Amino acid sequence: MKKYLAFLLILLLLPAFAVGETLTLSFVGDCSLGETIESQGSKEGFSWMVDKNGLDWPFSTVRKYLDADDFTFANLEVVFTTRSKHKDKRTNLRAKPYYAQVLLHSGVDAVNTVNNHSFDFNYEGYMDTLKALDEIGFKHFGSVYVNSKYGSDLLLETEVKGIKIGAVGFSYPQESDLKIVKQRIQKLKDAGCDIIVASMHWGQETKPTQTSEQMKFARELIKAGADIIWGHHPHVLQPVQFYKGGIVMHSTGNLTFGSMSSKVDRDTGIFQVTFDISGKDPVMTELKVIPFTTTGRGDYRPKELTEEADRLRVFKKVRYAKKSETMTNLPESFLKTGVVKLKDGMPVE
Repeated sequence: MKKYLAFLLILLLLPAFAVGETLTLSFVGDCSLGETIESQGSKEGFSWMVDKNGLDWPFSTVRKYLDADDFTFANLEVVFTTRSKHKDKRTNLRAKPYYAQVLLHSGVDAVNTVNNHSFDFNYEGYMDTLKALDEIGFKHFGSVYVNSKYGSDLLLETEVKGIKIGAVGFSYPQESDLKIVKQRIQKLKDAGCDIIVASMHWGQETKPTQTSEQMKFARELIKAGADIIWGHHPHVLQPVQFYKGGIVMHSTGNLTFGSMSSKVDRDTGIFQVTFDISGKDPVMTELKVIPFTTTGRGDYRPKELTEEADRLRVFKKVRYAKKSETMTNLPESFLKTGVVKLKDGMPVE
């Protein structure tokens, strides 16, 4: 009888030891906390809605998820400035520095600042953006025009639950940039980072699939030491793939965007990567996608998708249907739950 009770006690205690302590990182796509210069201040525009409903309005529908994780990354696609001189291009995105405070009410913990809108208001405007973030004590990173007089080269190093996380951000990376990105990954490794995120603003706008060049670039970054490739820019969802224990999120779509085009597919999601941190090194154990669709003028908040058909629509966009010779796709089982278990960073059925 005593042996039976002892055995029963072991069974009851096993789950507690088997689970271990975890660390969950969330990734969301493009966030434009402003609008085009032509529409600034207009009724039901982004800043108008924030003024009406409060600084917490844009992220109010996702906040519960972003607060429940351990760290959240977002791509900041706006210039925080009051300058009027801008680039001669069709779309220039701007918000007064005051609106940087939206991030303090978002559940986001750090933003990538390097993308195709960073210099809409020239170098001075970009410096205004970094100043606005620094003034509210908000974490940011990004490398642009490296080693240039008009450049910036900021890496992120932060610690969560005793795990050191590093991040590097580049926009429109070309093959010629590979060496310099690898150097920054190595710098983060040398600094003792346990998990390294490579933020890539890349790909073709509105295209539902990644390019072969992106896939090749991602493989090189993973071989260099990146654990997570986090992509954005296409304004639509693109597939997730895996390579040698690293995860590649080619495009995470738009989350809240002050100049949302009616032509853009609005499906999006929160991408969550979980690590077991109970051992010597973090071990990637799960990917979860929480499906949302974002909204435009008059709201701007993402709305969670709960209907089975809507969720499946998003999951299909995230799972690459074509067989890849070099990378591993999400398993078919992902379509049912939006969750995939990982072993050694690779998906298992």
